Amino acid sequence: MTLSANYHHILVGIDGSKQAQLAVQKAIAVAQRNHAELTIVSVLNVSKLLGLGENQLGFGFVDQDMLDEIKGKIENLLSKNVANAKTAGVTTVTSEILYGNPKSELAKNLPAKYGTDLIMLGATGANVVERMMLGSNASYVVANARCDVLIVRTDVSNMLISNK
Repeated sequence: MTLSANYHHILVGIDGSKQAQLAVQKAIAVAQRNHAELTIVSVLNVSKLLGLGENQLGFGFVDQDMLDEIKGKIENLLSKNVANAKTAGVTTVTSEILYGNPKSELAKNLPAKYGTDLIMLGATGANVVERMMLGSNASYVVANARCDVLIVRTDVSNMLISNK
């Protein structure tokens, strides 16, 4: 009997943080080694922006220009990461930006949509108090995903990177 430990579809979430960038770099390396498909996603949590602008959206106000600027920065980051993955030899790379709850999208909805067998996320940049009050996306995904989850704390050469 031959056992296969290869991953076939890797999902990596990015948010523009240094930790997320480490995760996407490692996800590219893992996808390349496993000849896996790679999906790079960013889930924009609009509820964190409520009250920061002039235009009403739902029960609060969000500045559409601010939202467009954030989305543009994430689109640019996604494009660069897709190009880096293709340059590294990952043949099937997709990306997506969506609005919603990052915890449930990363743990449940997106893995079901893409047939994900590995989720890779950067270690949280939140401090202890923030994690207690809000809970980290990474902690939620680890506890609720139905596939393997890899939390990235090091760069591609496995050197620990400071959160500062």
